[in-house]
Amino acid sequence: MQNIDHNFILPKHIRIAILHDALVVPAGSERVALKISDLFPEAPIFTSVYLPENTFPEFKLRIIHTLPFSKLVKKERQFKNLYPLWLAELAFLDLSKFDLVISSSNYLAKFIRLPAQTTHICYLHNPIRFLWNSQVYSKESLPLGTISQPVIKALLPHLQRYDIRKTQEIGHLVTNSKNISSQIERIYHRQAEVIYPPVDVNSYSISSTPGDYYLYAGRLISHKRADIVINACKKLNRKLIIAGDGLEREKLQALAGPDVVFTGRVTDQEMRHLYANCRALLFPSDEDFGLIPVEAQACGRPVIAYRSGGALETIIDGETGLLFDKQNESSLIEAIQQFEKMNFNPERSRENAMIFDTSVFRKRFLNYIQNIVS
Repeated sequence: MQNIDHNFILPKHIRIAILHDALVVPAGSERVALKISDLFPEAPIFTSVYLPENTFPEFKLRIIHTLPFSKLVKKERQFKNLYPLWLAELAFLDLSKFDLVISSSNYLAKFIRLPAQTTHICYLHNPIRFLWNSQVYSKESLPLGTISQPVIKALLPHLQRYDIRKTQEIGHLVTNSKNISSQIERIYHRQAEVIYPPVDVNSYSISSTPGDYYLYAGRLISHKRADIVINACKKLNRKLIIAGDGLEREKLQALAGPDVVFTGRVTDQEMRHLYANCRALLFPSDEDFGLIPVEAQACGRPVIAYRSGGALETIIDGETGLLFDKQNESSLIEAIQQFEKMNFNPERSRENAMIFDTSVFRKRFLNYIQNIVS
């Protein structure tokens, strides 16, 4: 493995592998996995399932290894329904020839079994949500759908103990925010280094003439709470564009009616255009971190977000956006009405986004690795 940074010295004999849960959607944790791969482009990526047309196209430039039976999966729903299979197969994945394994994990990759001589650094995006906060999911969004609810409920204490034990066995933990770091300490009794996810701020630009629409961007699944945005904009008669796709798109389209524009999945270039030309990004989710508000601020646009989770670390209330107190449409409506009476400086938003620039992530992550392997 060649040195990749003039300040980063890694012994040439060290063999590195990257592991991520699944590459089936273009979401935040997949983008972080891609940025980790950018640091070590020669390192193979191991994952449960890879759907090249459903996730970031840059993964096509990498060496991707998948688990057995992954080629049977064509859609995200199929992947979720087979979660127990991927967990079982992961136990037999042999990565013993690698000296360093960097896992990027929400719910699967952290359970890899590695020999004692292999160093494991896990970028843990969150404690497994369906074990520790399952109430945020609708029945349709859970693995195996409605079938999984009684199963998870019956086995919950056992699954939680297993999750705690396996997470405590990981050699080194990194996470995306102070928010998740505190959860990791509370649930797993572990300390995790906070290294914010990266945004390539220089690839975003500020528009001189923003448009007249509000924007929701992200996956259309229950805990993201796009329904709050739809209901608030309907009551205020505000133009709304929803960029993204997911398991609950049909339900949300029925709720929205004909006046809300659903773009489906868009390219990175199209997403930048939507960010730069919106009045504001509406962000109703209680996110672990949330890359989307940072991307919007990189375009100089303010963010109206639920006052919880990662938004408390990425948005400066009253300067780069507004935070609303309750996760419901009434609270969002009040925030939108307040926002429309205020002025926001696009340069201040972009300045705040620079805290999360790729250059910062690169330096901190490489320094962290060097301190461990040296």
